[in-house]
Amino acid sequence: MRCRYGQYFTRRKLWLIDSTPFPCYGFRMGKKKMKQEIEIRKKWLNVNVALIAVNTVVWLVMNAQGDTRDAAFMYEHGALFPPDVLAGEWYRLFCSIFLHFGAEHLISNMFMQYFLGDMLLRALSQWKFALIYLLAGLEGSMTSLAVMEITGDYAVSAGASGAIYGIIGALLWVVLRNGGKFESISIKRMLLAMVVYISYGFTTEAVDGWAHLGGAVSGFLLAVLLYRRKVTCFTAEWQ
Repeated sequence: MRCRYGQYFTRRKLWLIDSTPFPCYGFRMGKKKMKQEIEIRKKWLNVNVALIAVNTVVWLVMNAQGDTRDAAFMYEHGALFPPDVLAGEWYRLFCSIFLHFGAEHLISNMFMQYFLGDMLLRALSQWKFALIYLLAGLEGSMTSLAVMEITGDYAVSAGASGAIYGIIGALLWVVLRNGGKFESISIKRMLLAMVVYISYGFTTEAVDGWAHLGGAVSGFLLAVLLYRRKVTCFTAEWQ
Protein backbone atom coordinates (compact mmCIF):
# COMPACT_ATOMS: atom_id res chain seq x y z
CA MET A 1 0.00 0.00 0.00
CA ARG A 2 1.01 3.62 -0.36
CA CYS A 3 0.46 5.52 2.85
CA ARG A 4 -0.23 9.18 3.42
CA TYR A 5 -0.26 11.40 6.45
CA GLY A 6 -2.92 13.98 5.83
CA GLN A 7 -3.52 17.63 6.52
CA TYR A 8 0.00 18.75 7.16
CA PHE A 9 1.31 15.87 9.28
CA THR A 10 -1.68 15.62 11.65
CA ARG A 11 -2.80 12.01 11.15
CA ARG A 12 -1.06 9.03 12.72
CA LYS A 13 -2.75 5.90 11.39
CA LEU A 14 -1.77 3.28 8.84
CA TRP A 15 -1.15 -0.28 7.63
CA LEU A 16 -2.78 -3.54 6.84
CA ILE A 17 -0.82 -6.54 5.62
CA ASP A 18 -2.01 -7.97 2.31
CA SER A 19 -1.59 -11.58 1.22
CA THR A 20 -1.25 -13.19 -2.19
CA PRO A 21 -1.37 -16.82 -3.40
CA PHE A 22 1.64 -18.95 -4.12
CA PRO A 23 1.63 -19.70 -7.89
CA CYS A 24 2.61 -22.73 -9.91
CA TYR A 25 3.42 -22.80 -13.60
CA GLY A 26 4.50 -24.79 -16.67
CA PHE A 27 5.44 -24.10 -20.30
CA ARG A 28 5.21 -26.19 -23.44
CA MET A 29 8.82 -27.03 -24.22
CA GLY A 30 11.22 -29.90 -24.67
CA LYS A 31 12.72 -31.80 -21.77
CA LYS A 32 16.10 -30.08 -22.15
CA LYS A 33 14.58 -26.62 -22.30
CA MET A 34 12.32 -27.44 -19.35
CA LYS A 35 15.37 -28.36 -17.27
CA GLN A 36 17.07 -25.12 -18.31
CA GLU A 37 13.97 -23.16 -17.32
CA ILE A 38 13.91 -24.81 -13.89
CA GLU A 39 17.58 -23.96 -13.39
CA ILE A 40 16.88 -20.33 -14.30
CA ARG A 41 14.04 -20.20 -11.77
CA LYS A 42 16.37 -21.49 -9.09
CA LYS A 43 18.46 -18.35 -9.38
CA TRP A 44 17.56 -16.31 -6.34
CA LEU A 45 18.72 -12.92 -7.58
CA ASN A 46 16.54 -11.18 -10.16
CA VAL A 47 15.27 -7.66 -10.76
CA ASN A 48 12.30 -8.15 -8.44
CA VAL A 49 14.51 -9.28 -5.55
CA ALA A 50 16.95 -6.45 -6.34
CA LEU A 51 14.16 -3.85 -6.10
CA ILE A 52 12.97 -5.36 -2.83
CA ALA A 53 16.54 -5.14 -1.56
CA VAL A 54 16.74 -1.46 -2.54
CA ASN A 55 13.50 -0.67 -0.70
CA THR A 56 14.69 -2.57 2.37
CA VAL A 57 18.15 -0.99 2.46
CA VAL A 58 16.68 2.51 2.08
CA TRP A 59 14.33 1.85 4.99
CA LEU A 60 17.09 0.43 7.19
CA VAL A 61 19.35 3.43 6.55
CA MET A 62 16.56 5.91 7.20
CA ASN A 63 15.32 4.07 10.27
CA ALA A 64 18.82 4.24 11.72
CA GLN A 65 18.71 8.02 11.37
CA GLY A 66 15.23 8.70 12.71
CA ASP A 67 11.60 7.59 12.99
CA THR A 68 10.24 6.50 9.60
CA ARG A 69 6.73 6.61 11.03
CA ASP A 70 7.03 10.36 11.48
CA ALA A 71 5.63 12.35 8.55
CA ALA A 72 7.95 15.32 9.11
CA PHE A 73 11.01 13.04 9.01
CA MET A 74 9.79 11.36 5.83
CA TYR A 75 9.07 14.72 4.25
CA GLU A 76 12.63 15.85 4.99
CA HIS A 77 13.98 12.75 3.22
CA GLY A 78 12.07 12.96 -0.05
CA ALA A 79 8.47 11.87 0.50
CA LEU A 80 5.85 13.29 -1.85
CA PHE A 81 4.28 16.61 -0.83
CA PRO A 82 2.50 18.59 -3.60
CA PRO A 83 3.57 22.18 -2.78
CA ASP A 84 7.24 21.21 -2.78
CA VAL A 85 6.98 19.12 -5.96
CA LEU A 86 5.27 21.95 -7.82
CA ALA A 87 7.90 24.34 -6.48
CA GLY A 88 10.51 22.37 -8.41
CA GLU A 89 11.40 19.36 -6.24
CA TRP A 90 10.35 16.87 -8.90
CA TYR A 91 12.68 14.20 -7.53
CA ARG A 92 10.07 13.54 -4.83
CA LEU A 93 7.86 11.83 -7.42
CA PHE A 94 10.52 9.15 -7.87
CA CYS A 95 12.16 9.05 -4.43
CA SER A 96 8.85 8.53 -2.64
CA ILE A 97 8.46 5.15 -4.39
CA PHE A 98 11.30 3.76 -2.26
CA LEU A 99 10.24 5.24 1.11
CA HIS A 100 8.02 3.49 3.68
CA PHE A 101 6.28 4.59 6.87
CA GLY A 102 7.57 2.08 9.42
CA ALA A 103 8.39 -1.63 9.36
CA GLU A 104 4.81 -2.88 8.88
CA HIS A 105 4.34 -0.70 5.80
CA LEU A 106 7.60 -1.99 4.32
CA ILE A 107 6.95 -5.66 5.12
CA SER A 108 3.40 -5.70 3.75
CA ASN A 109 4.49 -4.06 0.50
CA MET A 110 7.56 -6.24 0.00
CA PHE A 111 5.70 -9.51 0.63
CA MET A 112 3.08 -8.48 -1.90
CA GLN A 113 5.76 -7.44 -4.39
CA TYR A 114 7.75 -10.64 -4.00
CA PHE A 115 4.94 -13.04 -4.89
CA LEU A 116 3.21 -10.93 -7.54
CA GLY A 117 6.51 -9.86 -9.06
CA ASP A 118 7.74 -13.44 -9.22
CA MET A 119 4.64 -14.36 -11.20
CA LEU A 120 4.99 -11.43 -13.62
CA LEU A 121 8.66 -12.27 -14.20
CA ARG A 122 7.55 -15.60 -15.65
CA ALA A 123 5.76 -13.67 -18.39
CA LEU A 124 8.12 -10.73 -18.98
CA SER A 125 11.85 -10.20 -19.31
CA GLN A 126 13.82 -8.56 -16.51
CA TRP A 127 14.13 -5.19 -18.22
CA LYS A 128 10.43 -5.05 -19.13
CA PHE A 129 9.54 -5.86 -15.52
CA ALA A 130 11.82 -3.08 -14.25
CA LEU A 131 10.35 -0.62 -16.75
CA ILE A 132 6.77 -1.39 -15.70
CA TYR A 133 7.69 -1.21 -12.02
CA LEU A 134 9.44 2.16 -12.21
CA LEU A 135 7.05 3.86 -14.65
CA ALA A 136 3.95 2.60 -12.83
CA GLY A 137 5.41 3.82 -9.54
CA LEU A 138 6.09 7.21 -11.09
CA GLU A 139 2.58 7.38 -12.55
CA GLY A 140 1.15 6.47 -9.13
CA SER A 141 3.02 9.41 -7.63
CA MET A 142 1.82 11.74 -10.39
CA THR A 143 -1.80 10.62 -9.99
CA SER A 144 -1.60 11.16 -6.24
CA LEU A 145 -0.06 14.60 -6.79
CA ALA A 146 -2.76 15.63 -9.29
CA VAL A 147 -5.64 14.53 -7.05
CA MET A 148 -4.21 16.23 -3.96
CA GLU A 149 -3.68 19.43 -5.93
CA ILE A 150 -7.24 19.36 -7.30
CA THR A 151 -8.88 18.61 -3.95
CA GLY A 152 -6.52 20.67 -1.81
CA ASP A 153 -6.25 17.74 0.60
CA TYR A 154 -2.45 17.80 0.92
CA ALA A 155 -0.62 14.96 2.61
CA VAL A 156 2.86 13.50 2.88
CA SER A 157 2.78 10.35 0.75
CA ALA A 158 5.26 7.52 0.18
CA GLY A 159 5.40 3.82 -0.60
CA ALA A 160 6.06 1.33 -3.39
CA SER A 161 2.42 0.40 -3.86
CA GLY A 162 1.97 2.46 -7.04
CA ALA A 163 4.67 0.27 -8.59
CA ILE A 164 3.21 -2.89 -7.03
CA TYR A 165 -0.24 -2.10 -8.36
CA GLY A 166 1.48 -1.62 -11.70
CA ILE A 167 2.50 -5.28 -11.42
CA ILE A 168 -1.15 -6.18 -10.72
CA GLY A 169 -2.34 -4.20 -13.74
CA ALA A 170 0.30 -5.87 -15.93
CA LEU A 171 -0.77 -9.32 -14.68
CA LEU A 172 -4.36 -8.51 -15.64
CA TRP A 173 -3.26 -7.96 -19.25
CA VAL A 174 -1.14 -11.14 -19.22
CA VAL A 175 -4.19 -13.12 -18.07
CA LEU A 176 -6.37 -11.54 -20.76
CA ARG A 177 -3.71 -12.13 -23.42
CA ASN A 178 -3.63 -15.82 -22.52
CA GLY A 179 -7.33 -16.40 -23.01
CA GLY A 180 -8.45 -15.62 -19.47
CA LYS A 181 -6.01 -17.84 -17.57
CA PHE A 182 -2.31 -17.65 -16.76
CA GLU A 183 -0.77 -20.34 -14.54
CA SER A 184 -3.07 -20.51 -11.49
CA ILE A 185 -4.79 -17.17 -12.14
CA SER A 186 -8.12 -16.92 -13.93
CA ILE A 187 -9.64 -13.68 -15.19
CA LYS A 188 -12.39 -13.83 -12.56
CA ARG A 189 -9.84 -14.25 -9.79
CA MET A 190 -7.71 -11.43 -11.16
CA LEU A 191 -10.61 -8.99 -11.50
CA LEU A 192 -11.88 -9.83 -8.01
CA ALA A 193 -8.41 -9.24 -6.56
CA MET A 194 -8.12 -5.88 -8.32
CA VAL A 195 -11.54 -4.74 -7.09
CA VAL A 196 -10.68 -5.74 -3.52
CA TYR A 197 -7.21 -4.15 -3.57
CA ILE A 198 -8.29 -0.88 -5.17
CA SER A 199 -11.42 -0.60 -3.00
CA TYR A 200 -9.26 -1.10 0.06
CA GLY A 201 -7.14 1.88 -0.97
CA PHE A 202 -10.16 4.17 -1.16
CA THR A 203 -11.91 2.96 1.99
CA THR A 204 -8.98 2.83 4.40
CA GLU A 205 -7.79 5.98 6.11
CA ALA A 206 -4.15 6.98 5.56
CA VAL A 207 -3.85 4.85 2.40
CA ASP A 208 -3.36 6.63 -0.93
CA GLY A 209 -5.93 4.93 -3.15
CA TRP A 210 -5.29 7.25 -6.10
CA ALA A 211 -1.65 6.16 -6.26
CA HIS A 212 -2.85 2.55 -6.36
CA LEU A 213 -5.30 3.25 -9.18
CA GLY A 214 -2.78 5.27 -11.20
CA GLY A 215 -0.18 2.52 -10.86
CA ALA A 216 -2.62 -0.22 -11.85
CA VAL A 217 -3.86 1.59 -14.96
CA SER A 218 -0.36 2.47 -16.14
CA GLY A 219 0.88 -1.09 -15.46
CA PHE A 220 -1.94 -2.47 -17.59
CA LEU A 221 -1.24 -0.08 -20.47
CA LEU A 222 2.50 -0.71 -20.33
CA ALA A 223 1.92 -4.46 -20.45
CA VAL A 224 -0.28 -3.99 -23.53
CA LEU A 225 2.74 -2.40 -25.21
CA LEU A 226 5.39 -4.76 -23.90
CA TYR A 227 3.78 -8.22 -23.61
CA ARG A 228 3.10 -10.21 -26.77
CA ARG A 229 3.87 -13.85 -26.01
CA LYS A 230 1.04 -16.29 -25.47
CA VAL A 231 1.87 -19.14 -23.07
CA THR A 232 0.35 -22.60 -23.41
CA CYS A 233 0.32 -24.47 -20.10
CA PHE A 234 0.56 -28.21 -19.79
CA THR A 235 1.56 -30.98 -17.40
CA ALA A 236 5.14 -32.13 -17.95
CA GLU A 237 5.82 -35.84 -18.22
CA TRP A 238 9.30 -37.06 -17.30
CA GLN A 239 10.74 -40.31 -18.63
